[in-house]
Formats: sequence, C-alpha cells, structure tokens
Amino acid sequence: MRTGRTALASGLAGLACTAMLTTLSAGTAAAANAYCGALAGSYDRQQPPQYQHVVVLMEENVSYQQFVASTQMPFLHQLAGDCGIETDFHAATHPSQPNYMAATSGEATRVGARSANDNVFHQVQATGRTWKLYAESMPRPCAGGKTGTYQPGHTPAVWYTDLRSPTDTCAQDQVPLAPALDGAITADALPAYTWITPNQCHDFHWQSSCAFPRSQRAAQGDAWLADLLPRLARMPSYEAGATLVLLTFDEGGGGTTGVDCTDPAYYRSHPDCHVLAVAVSPYVVPGVEDGSDQNLYSLLGTTEDVLGVPRLGRAEGQPSMRPGLQF
Repeated sequence: MRTGRTALASGLAGLACTAMLTTLSAGTAAAANAYCGALAGSYDRQQPPQYQHVVVLMEENVSYQQFVASTQMPFLHQLAGDCGIETDFHAATHPSQPNYMAATSGEATRVGARSANDNVFHQVQATGRTWKLYAESMPRPCAGGKTGTYQPGHTPAVWYTDLRSPTDTCAQDQVPLAPALDGAITADALPAYTWITPNQCHDFHWQSSCAFPRSQRAAQGDAWLADLLPRLARMPSYEAGATLVLLTFDEGGGGTTGVDCTDPAYYRSHPDCHVLAVAVSPYVVPGVEDGSDQNLYSLLGTTEDVLGVPRLGRAEGQPSMRPGLQF
C-alpha cells in the first residue's frame, strides 16, 4: 500500500510543525523524538527487546484511507510519522465486537455472545502477572450493559467466561478509566497487559449524546489521544524501553457483517477492512513503515509473543509485526 503511505507523507508535510515533531537530517535516519527513536538501532531480530508492559488502544470506525485524507487528526498523523506504521493492516471482520474478540482471543465471536475461548487476559493472569482493562465512562467494574457513552461491545474482557470463574477477575480488573488509569500512569504502575477503551465520544465513533456534532468525531478522538499518549510516553518505564504501546482501529467505518477482512480476495476491494496500526516504543525508528500483510490476529500474536505466552486461535501462524516495525 505504498500509494496510501505516499498520500500520508503528503498530508504530514502540510501539517503545521509542532515542538514534538522530529527534525530529519538529510541522508540519515530520523533522530529520536518525544515518542520513538531514543533506543533505535538496538533492535535484534534474534533477541528483540524485552518489554514488561504492553498497552493496546483500539479506536473505532476509521479506515486507513479516511485517516490519510483527514485534516482533523493532526496528533495521530504526527504520531504515525514519529513512530512506526503498518500500511497494509486489516480488521478481522465486521461489526465491532467480533474484532475486539479476535484481537484478544484469536476468534471473532458473534455480537453479544459470551465466550469460553481462552484469551490474552486469562493467559497473563495464569502466569501470575496482572492485567487491566480501563474503560472510559463505564459505570462500575465489568459492566455488561450499555450505559450512556459506555459500550460493552468495545470491552472484550466482559465477555470471557474464564474471567468470571472460579474467580471473578473481570470485576477486579476491568475498571472505570477514571481515576484508575491516571493513578497507574502517575505511579508508573501499569500491569503487564493493559487494554484502554475510550467512550463513544472519544473513540472516533460518536453518538447523539456527545456534546459535539458528528462532523467533529475525528477531531475529538484525536484530542483525546493527544492528551493520553504524551503521559504514557513520559513514564520512566516507557523511556527505559520497558513499555510498548500498540494503537489501532477495529474496522474502517463498518461493512458487511461476518466477512473475512483478512482474505486478500475480499479486502483488496473493500477499504472498510483496511485500518491504521501504529507501534509506539523508544526502539522504533521514527518514520519506519511495514508493508507486510498484517491484521488484528497478528496484533494478538505479536502481543502474545512479547508477553511470552502461546498464540491463540487464528493468531497462530500469523506474521509478527515486530521485525517490520523494529520493536
């Protein structure tokens, strides 16, 4: 998808410079910036970096082409240029919830269905480590019903039965975002695996109760990320190369329910399957791009590789995102 990347580069060139943009030296690799590059050049395919914390942020309903064309996402354009971007990354299917399940269990289960499938949350806790799902505007821990701008279809932990029994770790570890996430960031105390879910006014999705028109959904989502990402990047664990952030979208604005967005015969003619994915780490060379065929199953597999747990479901056999983006 070099055409899309070329369009992105043109869009970035038109954006106003900010203090956090990286200055590129002619004929040399990009210098370190506020997010990526401080440890660049030390990536080894045989012995890749060891992370203590993985953070996954999944946003809603923006295709790669919409991202490239948008003038309402200056921060996300900056982040993509400052760090590492997948240019041929795809959802698992449509609609939303099956994508969240695919990205955490390797199986795109149906909307509203409980799942007995093993999942990355359970894998982490089985090793004695901790996980947290921070959900903005969720009224109580592990809430299973839609309330206000909280959408449980975007919080995958609530659907897994092995997080309810014999111990209800969902009630313990899927928590309202405020003030828990702020406290964890301030204390530099994120768990081994963190999933962050914005509410429907901040996830690029929108609903009628949001205090702004739908035409501003991208600008509002971008502003929310512009507040969160710098705080993550200022954590000592991030600066030391111990925290990895992976940011992506669930799907590209909706499409036919149940299709396989990982099938080249389908997704090549359906841009609603093509979404953005960004790797944020000091090890990432600023501006690096990976054009290999990647998807939400490979995001799960890559996350499991980093966490040192087996790949689940359709994540098995998928390519890793690590070599192409050098994290």
